[in-house]
Amino acid sequence: MTITKSNMKEILTKIMNKYRLIAPASRQDGKVIEFMEISDPNTIITDDHTAYKSPKDFFFPSCEKLLTYGESTATPHISQDKTVIFGMRPCDLEALARVAKIFTTGTFGDPYFSAHLENSLLVGVGCREKKPGCFCERLAVDKKHSDKCDLFLEDLGDEYQVQYVSEKGRSWLSSFIDLAHFENRTVSTENVDDTGHENILALPKDTARAFEEINWDAITETCISCGLCTFICPTCHCFDFKDVKENGADCRYRVWDSCMYPKFTLHASGHNPRASKAERFRQRVLHKYVYVPQNTGEIACTGCGRCVRSCPAGMNLPQIVGQIMEALS
Repeated sequence: MTITKSNMKEILTKIMNKYRLIAPASRQDGKVIEFMEISDPNTIITDDHTAYKSPKDFFFPSCEKLLTYGESTATPHISQDKTVIFGMRPCDLEALARVAKIFTTGTFGDPYFSAHLENSLLVGVGCREKKPGCFCERLAVDKKHSDKCDLFLEDLGDEYQVQYVSEKGRSWLSSFIDLAHFENRTVSTENVDDTGHENILALPKDTARAFEEINWDAITETCISCGLCTFICPTCHCFDFKDVKENGADCRYRVWDSCMYPKFTLHASGHNPRASKAERFRQRVLHKYVYVPQNTGEIACTGCGRCVRSCPAGMNLPQIVGQIMEALS
């Protein structure tokens, strides 16, 4: 079925009375698009522009209070906010699914991440055009379609083609509109990206060769260790704990960390096994393209292109990985 973008904004207006609404919108300066909590649906960006950052912050906040504790007690702070996240691109939906594997499966599942995810309804929107720096096709991610959400919208210009991915999505949408009114307004569209998935980025599992045969110093010559690439990446998930005194109570926070920071693996003894930026960048690349695939079966990168577009030193991750692939082939 199809829904006009104006109708969709009317639906989103109704949503705000029951749910926290997160969607891409412009800052006051109008130059940067970000996912943010919406108070006015008219500010939502519905064209083909992509947000500067992914909505990862709303599942894995950059600074999150985990618990308040005393000598013999600990009170967790697990969010139960009901949230609708509108406008997630296929690369961001795929990234969320891959990070969810890390946080919600295995022996050490994370109840905080799980609560954010379980209490959210995901509405995806396909990209009409490839964005500068994007390389999603090299990670086998279809820019036009995703099934990693509850509702998926194909952007047809002035309207959306709506696809129900989960019963949760259909039930949720039907609580705001009469679906029968729209069901006969269906158009036939092709959802599969026809660009092909050639030259897939993937590194061999033999990390010893990557350590010994790759000149990481040459690769990172221009890197300034700012960490921007890790903070805007939808799959980076390194964190640290901070204990603070807050209004007389002891609180524990989880805060983002970055493998590109000089103190990332600094030991209390003063020893740092990754003292140089070359060693830290090697960790970043191998973590995404070797270690996470070994643990989950999927690369911790979906080709969103944010690191390429935003790096102040002009470093290009797909080119670097491609060069490493060639050197190790």
